[in-house]
Parts: sequence; C-alpha cells; structure tokens
Amino acid sequence: MFEKICQWLREHHVRILPEELEIFATHTQQVVIPPQTIIMQQGKPVKKLFFLNEGIVRLFRMHNDMDFTLGIVSSNDFVSTTTYLLNQHPSTCALETLTEVNALEWNREDVIALLAKTQMATDIEKAHTDRLLNWMQDIQIDIMCLTAEERYLKLLESQPEVIRTIPLKYIASFLSIHQDSLSRIRNKVGRKEG
Repeated sequence: MFEKICQWLREHHVRILPEELEIFATHTQQVVIPPQTIIMQQGKPVKKLFFLNEGIVRLFRMHNDMDFTLGIVSSNDFVSTTTYLLNQHPSTCALETLTEVNALEWNREDVIALLAKTQMATDIEKAHTDRLLNWMQDIQIDIMCLTAEERYLKLLESQPEVIRTIPLKYIASFLSIHQDSLSRIRNKVGRKEG
C-alpha cells in the first residue's frame, strides 16, 4: 500500500520512521476511483488529500462556461493540497479523474491527526508545498518561453502515458492551444519520428 508513496518520500528527502509509518497506516484509506469522477469541486472546501498510486487526474477551472485544464498529474504524486484541506477555503479549481485511479486518501481529520502525531506529516506537507510551487513556476515558464510544439514534446517525454491515454481536448487545453493545432503538432512530430 505504501510502496509508491515511500518512493516519493525518499525522492523528496522525507525521513521515514517505521513507527510513524504505522501511525500513517491507521489514518490512510486505499481507494479505487472510476474515471470521470470529480474528486475536488471548484468553489467548495477541499475535503480530501490523495496520493496517486496509479492513474491520471487533471486540475481544471471553469471560467465563463469554458473548461481550462491547468495541470495533468499522473501516478506517484499528490493531488489536492493540505493548505486548502486544512483552511477550508473554497477551492479555485477542480480535480477530475481521467482514468481509473488507485490512490491513498486522507480526510481533514486524518491530516490533522497525522500532523499532531508525526514529524513525517509536517515534512510531507513542506515537501509537497515546495513541489507545488516548483510545478506552478515550471508551467508559467513553459507557457512564456516554449512554443506549443516544445511544450507538447516536453509532455511527451515527461508523461508519455498522458499522451497515450487521455482525450486530446484536455491535452490541447493544458498546452493552451486549439485541438486542430495539437493535431498538426502531433502529425509533424510523427513525421519526424517516422
């Protein structure tokens, strides 16, 4: 149950103590969530924190009746944030599963208990916040500095399962381009590889 999150913890230099891992186990649910399930609603308080063992989730925002994909998260990462979960402010975005998701899940009470009982939870919160800030900065830099084709190639390299699995409309939205432009980029890239 904890193999993938322990890998994430090691990669982010979070110390894993066996006794704290036992406490985590008592506050963690393993869940399977079907595709196209909204797991965090825009405009509503965040109710749960997830760690994706398997699956793909998109972060999106509805604005003026338009759907904007802001991020695509695949296996081995957290989705949602402890900050929104703990402060109970309405979320500015939503999360939707795009594939079946196998995840670890914590509700607000679980997170509060883990923060009170373990140093590891505090270290995870710090590492996850740092990861989110770096992720957001990378996305902003990519939008400003890379062409749409370069952003597509970067996504293809870093998350090939996303390119193979999810509908093109979400990829195009994430890349901030029209679906027709994405089709042209995919054809051009395909000709280069072929």
